[in-house]
Amino acid sequence: MVDWFTEFMDDDPLIKGIIFILVGVGYLIYKVGKVESFNMRDYSAGGWKALVNSWAIIFMLLICGMILIIQNL
Repeated sequence: MVDWFTEFMDDDPLIKGIIFILVGVGYLIYKVGKVESFNMRDYSAGGWKALVNSWAIIFMLLICGMILIIQNL
């Protein structure tokens, strides 16, 4: 699995970086448009973890995309 992922990322890192950034920005626009509150008391424990994890995924997509683009330049 790791070998497949490494080969997939090495094929064309510039295009994959742009795709990661576009997916991250699209997900960010979706989350901002959804207008969810950040009061922990409005969520259960699982709901709060899901909210925090969704924001973490957005930032990881953006950072991974930027790293791939910067390394390819």
